[in-house]
Amino acid sequence: MNRILSIKILALVMASLGSSQSCLAQKTKIQGNTEINASTNNTTAVAVGNNVVAKNRVGVIQGEKKGNTRINVSAANVTTVTTGRNKKACTNIGAIVSDECK
Repeated sequence: MNRILSIKILALVMASLGSSQSCLAQKTKIQGNTEINASTNNTTAVAVGNNVVAKNRVGVIQGEKKGNTRINVSAANVTTVTTGRNKKACTNIGAIVSDECK
């Protein structure tokens, strides 16, 4: 059982290393009416290394916001994994966040 779990985790890590993207902080300023409809299924973020960050954000507004906001999110099987040295793992689903993953 542990061997199967280890193999699944290793396969997950190897798959994510092939399609990694850099996460750059961007400022968002919204002043009007906003409606976000988002849905996801089987979403995974994995980070392995020294200064690692793994983020999953679904239907999220970051930064300044004025006015009405409506966020509808449907999320299932969301996994965020991190290993290494300076670890960070963040999962935000259907939220208004004011800061970066810390």
